[in-house]
Amino acid sequence: MIDFSPLKAKLLLDYPFFGTIASGMESVVNDNIESFTTREGKFEYREGYMEPLSEGEQMFALCNAALHEALSHTARRGNRSPWLWNMACDYAINTLLIESGFTPPPAITYDKRFGNLSAEEIYHELSLEFLDQEQNDRDGDEGRDDDGLDEKLSRAQREKRSAEALDKSDPLSEAIHRLIQSNKKSLIDWRSELREEIGGYYVSDYTLIPPSKKLLYDGFYLPGVHSRHLELAIAIDSSGSVDEVLLTQFIAEVESITELFGSYTIDLMVCDDKIRSYERFERGESITYTLSGGAGTDFRPVFELIESWVYRPKLLLYFTDLEGKFPLYEPPYDVLWIAPNIIDVPFGRVIVLKDEND
Repeated sequence: MIDFSPLKAKLLLDYPFFGTIASGMESVVNDNIESFTTREGKFEYREGYMEPLSEGEQMFALCNAALHEALSHTARRGNRSPWLWNMACDYAINTLLIESGFTPPPAITYDKRFGNLSAEEIYHELSLEFLDQEQNDRDGDEGRDDDGLDEKLSRAQREKRSAEALDKSDPLSEAIHRLIQSNKKSLIDWRSELREEIGGYYVSDYTLIPPSKKLLYDGFYLPGVHSRHLELAIAIDSSGSVDEVLLTQFIAEVESITELFGSYTIDLMVCDDKIRSYERFERGESITYTLSGGAGTDFRPVFELIESWVYRPKLLLYFTDLEGKFPLYEPPYDVLWIAPNIIDVPFGRVIVLKDEND
């Protein structure tokens, strides 16, 4: 096991921000990984990778781990693909470290085009670039919402240590604050957030023969997609409280979804206090709209209609102002409410539809 204490002491003297966080992280040998990683406040590394590195390269690895902690990257991942999110975080972190003069170890994740972008923004760019590879990893995200008291306490202590580190005078204070503020802004617009959510619901067949060519040059063998097909239900609120401008935005985004994802089966419902129209569109078929309504808002007819189907969707997108009557029970599928304002909902998640000028 490598003794990192001399490097941590050097960081405390030269770069107090990194030294404070790195000193509080346990170092753990893990020979099942390629190089090094950060997991729940621990710096994990493979000895065969870390031992040949120079002092400067090992220091780079410790600083990388410290920034992962300070930026709460694990907690901020949400429903994003784990491997793609980790790649985006490393791009953001490693760019700052390299531009600040640290010596990078071999084969790290770096691209100067991501210079001033947050992890969220980089993830968005990568998801467009590697959309064929991105899988729905929600089921593998175990225990995220059910952390025990010890884990919650540990996380709170780590966050406190990161906050204290930010108060220290550091040669890189300005760059670190800029990166942290960039991440806090969450500049990804609501459309990108929506498309990332929908992207996890592809029905796909993955195969390694042939492998995806996207990352072969970096030595990554990722599954290629044999076929890809999006299946979801969409409901549009046509009640009197939804004005023409908002209704136009709803339709425009439905059109954008179909253009982006290409192959799809979409069950489209228009509803105010009752179902006004329902049609199914498949495999690139152009979507047409029968928009009528103007009465009050009742969400229950949409859920009752879906209940009558033989095959229920994995995801329902409901475009609405959220001013209506909700079902008494949560349905056995995911629900995304796309609305102009954030309002408490009994189930599902709200994505706020923002104006271009917001």
